[in-house]
Amino acid sequence: MVGEGRPGSGSPASGVAAAEISQPNNTAGILFMLAAMASFSCGDSLMKLSATSIPTGELICLRATLMGLAGVTYAFFSGALRDFWKLFARSMVLRAIGDVGGAIAYQSALARMAFADLVAINQINPLVVTAASAVFLGERVGWRRWTAAGVGFLGVLLIIRPGTSAFNWWSIVAIISVLFATLRDVSTKTIDHTIPAVLIMVFSSSAVALGGLTLSLFESWRWPESHVLLQIVGASAFSLTGHICIITAIRKGELSAVAPFRYSILIWALVLGVAIWGHLPDLPTFIGMAIVSGAGIYTFRREMIVRRMNARR
Repeated sequence: MVGEGRPGSGSPASGVAAAEISQPNNTAGILFMLAAMASFSCGDSLMKLSATSIPTGELICLRATLMGLAGVTYAFFSGALRDFWKLFARSMVLRAIGDVGGAIAYQSALARMAFADLVAINQINPLVVTAASAVFLGERVGWRRWTAAGVGFLGVLLIIRPGTSAFNWWSIVAIISVLFATLRDVSTKTIDHTIPAVLIMVFSSSAVALGGLTLSLFESWRWPESHVLLQIVGASAFSLTGHICIITAIRKGELSAVAPFRYSILIWALVLGVAIWGHLPDLPTFIGMAIVSGAGIYTFRREMIVRRMNARR
């Protein structure tokens, strides 16, 4: 029985079992992706609620510290800390800068913008990453994906509508958070693949905590009330759950099937925005959301087609 499923065992039954195990489970992958987006939305909602009584830097520092402690605990018991020395590389520093800048800009906008609008703007990130990968990493991006990126940007303009009464200057900060997130994601592509993901999370959380602590020079920190502290703990737990679910989703399902469901976060943002803050976006914003989502889904699909074509060559 010990040898069942082992490559080269010569048993037809074991070969079938191994094949079944290796086959992607898109249904499970999609469910985990949906759970990830729900978790991220709930976590951001709690951070927005907490922002009414706690300064931005303090919120960022507390959540990052809690996530970092959880990560260090897991890394210790899993033995991942043995690879700690690999973290001190240029790509890790660039990723940390992206994480810190993105966290500060995103939380600053989150505290002052309609929740669904901010989430919608943030969904242009995959399109910007595609463009940045072509410019900075030399990846080949065809005219179709460049066009999708341009169309997605037009969708964002519909959401923020500069020059109109609906324009909110914090929308610019939201776009800045996308640019920092792009730096984070592009840098992640160049990180040594042998570095455990939990160590990357610990390094980034530590950097974000220090970034939040630095803001104390410009803020008046105060110890949060018990219910606010519970909200921050909940936000940290939701964020960790979201990261675990999204990793599981990508590992279980095919990326082409799973990735488009990241846009389900818009549905959660709309539901939570109405339920908690009573905010329902207007028609132009809904159209902008649809354009950004459509452009993003097209880009995911196109990338999968290009990968298959390259694999056949």
